[in-house]
Amino acid sequence: MKISLLFLCLCFSAFLANGQIKKTPVKKQPSKKTVTADSKKEEPRTDNFTVRETQEARYKGTEEELVLFFMQNIQYDSAAVKANAEGQVMLSFMVNPDSTITNPTIIQKFGYNVDDQVARLVTLLKFIPAKMNGVIIRSNHIVSIPLRAYFH
Repeated sequence: MKISLLFLCLCFSAFLANGQIKKTPVKKQPSKKTVTADSKKEEPRTDNFTVRETQEARYKGTEEELVLFFMQNIQYDSAAVKANAEGQVMLSFMVNPDSTITNPTIIQKFGYNVDDQVARLVTLLKFIPAKMNGVIIRSNHIVSIPLRAYFH
Protein backbone atom coordinates (compact mmCIF):
# COMPACT_ATOMS: atom_id res chain seq x y z
CA MET A 1 0.00 0.00 0.00
CA LYS A 2 2.80 2.40 0.88
CA ILE A 3 4.65 1.59 -2.33
CA SER A 4 1.62 2.28 -4.52
CA LEU A 5 0.98 5.55 -2.65
CA LEU A 6 4.62 6.55 -3.11
CA PHE A 7 4.41 5.64 -6.82
CA LEU A 8 1.28 7.79 -7.28
CA CYS A 9 2.96 10.74 -5.54
CA LEU A 10 6.02 10.46 -7.78
CA CYS A 11 3.88 10.29 -10.93
CA PHE A 12 1.82 13.27 -9.84
CA SER A 13 4.90 15.37 -9.02
CA ALA A 14 6.48 14.47 -12.38
CA PHE A 15 3.26 15.49 -14.11
CA LEU A 16 3.24 18.85 -12.33
CA ALA A 17 6.90 19.47 -13.09
CA ASN A 18 6.37 18.86 -16.81
CA GLY A 19 3.21 20.93 -16.89
CA GLN A 20 5.05 24.08 -15.82
CA ILE A 21 7.56 24.09 -18.66
CA LYS A 22 6.59 26.72 -21.19
CA LYS A 23 7.75 26.34 -24.71
CA THR A 24 8.17 29.46 -26.73
CA PRO A 25 6.90 29.21 -30.28
CA VAL A 26 9.48 29.40 -33.01
CA LYS A 27 8.94 32.46 -35.15
CA LYS A 28 9.26 31.93 -38.84
CA GLN A 29 10.98 34.63 -40.72
CA PRO A 30 9.08 35.90 -43.70
CA SER A 31 10.58 34.87 -46.98
CA LYS A 32 11.87 37.66 -49.14
CA LYS A 33 10.63 37.47 -52.69
CA THR A 34 11.66 39.77 -55.40
CA VAL A 35 8.78 40.90 -57.53
CA THR A 36 9.40 41.65 -61.14
CA ALA A 37 7.04 42.95 -63.76
CA ASP A 38 7.09 39.57 -65.51
CA SER A 39 6.27 37.48 -62.44
CA LYS A 40 2.72 36.24 -61.94
CA LYS A 41 0.83 36.15 -58.67
CA GLU A 42 1.23 32.78 -57.03
CA GLU A 43 -1.60 31.17 -55.10
CA PRO A 44 -0.70 30.02 -51.59
CA ARG A 45 0.19 26.34 -51.47
CA THR A 46 -0.69 24.21 -48.49
CA ASP A 47 0.62 20.86 -49.67
CA ASN A 48 1.57 19.33 -53.00
CA PHE A 49 -1.22 21.04 -54.89
CA THR A 50 -3.71 23.84 -54.47
CA VAL A 51 -7.40 23.00 -54.34
CA ARG A 52 -9.38 25.70 -56.07
CA GLU A 53 -12.81 24.11 -56.18
CA THR A 54 -14.41 20.98 -54.86
CA GLN A 55 -17.83 19.49 -55.36
CA GLU A 56 -19.05 16.62 -53.20
CA ALA A 57 -20.80 13.59 -54.60
CA ARG A 58 -24.58 13.89 -54.56
CA TYR A 59 -27.70 12.03 -55.59
CA LYS A 60 -29.00 12.91 -59.06
CA GLY A 61 -32.44 13.73 -57.68
CA THR A 62 -33.54 15.53 -54.54
CA GLU A 63 -33.07 14.29 -50.98
CA GLU A 64 -36.82 13.62 -50.79
CA GLU A 65 -36.64 11.40 -53.88
CA LEU A 66 -33.76 9.47 -52.33
CA VAL A 67 -35.68 8.81 -49.10
CA LEU A 68 -38.83 7.95 -51.06
CA PHE A 69 -36.87 5.39 -53.12
CA PHE A 70 -35.87 3.54 -49.96
CA MET A 71 -39.34 3.80 -48.39
CA GLN A 72 -40.95 2.29 -51.49
CA ASN A 73 -38.45 -0.54 -51.97
CA ILE A 74 -37.84 -1.85 -48.46
CA GLN A 75 -39.81 -4.90 -47.38
CA TYR A 76 -40.40 -4.87 -43.63
CA ASP A 77 -40.94 -8.16 -41.82
CA SER A 78 -44.02 -8.72 -39.66
CA ALA A 79 -42.10 -8.08 -36.42
CA ALA A 80 -41.13 -4.58 -37.57
CA VAL A 81 -44.69 -3.74 -38.62
CA LYS A 82 -46.12 -5.15 -35.40
CA ALA A 83 -43.63 -3.11 -33.33
CA ASN A 84 -44.27 0.07 -35.38
CA ALA A 85 -40.49 0.29 -35.80
CA GLU A 86 -39.10 3.72 -36.51
CA GLY A 87 -35.50 4.84 -36.85
CA GLN A 88 -32.78 5.43 -39.36
CA VAL A 89 -30.00 3.66 -41.18
CA MET A 90 -26.72 5.50 -41.63
CA LEU A 91 -24.79 4.20 -44.59
CA SER A 92 -21.30 4.90 -45.93
CA PHE A 93 -20.29 4.02 -49.49
CA MET A 94 -17.88 4.92 -52.27
CA VAL A 95 -19.06 6.91 -55.30
CA ASN A 96 -16.87 5.99 -58.27
CA PRO A 97 -16.09 8.31 -61.20
CA ASP A 98 -18.52 6.31 -63.38
CA SER A 99 -21.40 7.11 -60.93
CA THR A 100 -21.58 3.57 -59.56
CA ILE A 101 -21.74 2.75 -55.85
CA THR A 102 -19.36 0.29 -54.18
CA ASN A 103 -18.47 -0.82 -50.65
CA PRO A 104 -21.73 -0.01 -48.84
CA THR A 105 -21.13 -0.16 -45.09
CA ILE A 106 -23.80 0.20 -42.42
CA ILE A 107 -22.72 2.71 -39.77
CA GLN A 108 -25.97 2.82 -37.76
CA LYS A 109 -28.32 -0.16 -37.88
CA PHE A 110 -32.11 -0.22 -37.93
CA GLY A 111 -32.56 -3.93 -37.33
CA TYR A 112 -35.46 -6.16 -38.39
CA ASN A 113 -33.43 -7.47 -41.39
CA VAL A 114 -33.63 -4.07 -43.09
CA ASP A 115 -29.95 -3.11 -43.04
CA ASP A 116 -28.91 -5.61 -45.72
CA GLN A 117 -31.76 -4.41 -47.92
CA VAL A 118 -30.60 -0.80 -47.65
CA ALA A 119 -27.01 -1.79 -48.53
CA ARG A 120 -28.26 -3.71 -51.57
CA LEU A 121 -30.63 -0.94 -52.69
CA VAL A 122 -27.99 1.80 -52.55
CA THR A 123 -25.88 -0.06 -55.12
CA LEU A 124 -28.76 0.33 -57.60
CA LEU A 125 -28.60 4.14 -57.40
CA LYS A 126 -26.56 6.51 -59.53
CA PHE A 127 -24.81 9.46 -57.92
CA ILE A 128 -23.11 12.46 -59.46
CA PRO A 129 -19.43 11.87 -58.62
CA ALA A 130 -17.28 14.34 -56.70
CA LYS A 131 -14.97 16.78 -58.46
CA MET A 132 -11.72 18.35 -57.36
CA ASN A 133 -10.26 21.13 -59.52
CA GLY A 134 -12.55 20.05 -62.35
CA VAL A 135 -11.37 16.41 -62.24
CA ILE A 136 -13.90 13.70 -61.38
CA ILE A 137 -12.67 11.66 -58.41
CA ARG A 138 -13.73 8.67 -56.31
CA SER A 139 -15.10 9.75 -52.95
CA ASN A 140 -16.74 8.48 -49.79
CA HIS A 141 -20.31 9.53 -49.14
CA ILE A 142 -22.52 9.08 -46.05
CA VAL A 143 -26.31 9.20 -46.04
CA SER A 144 -28.88 8.81 -43.31
CA ILE A 145 -32.14 7.18 -44.35
CA PRO A 146 -35.18 7.59 -42.05
CA LEU A 147 -37.38 4.47 -41.93
CA ARG A 148 -40.86 3.83 -40.55
CA ALA A 149 -42.33 0.35 -40.67
CA TYR A 150 -45.86 1.48 -39.85
CA PHE A 151 -46.21 3.42 -43.13
CA HIS A 152 -45.81 0.24 -45.13
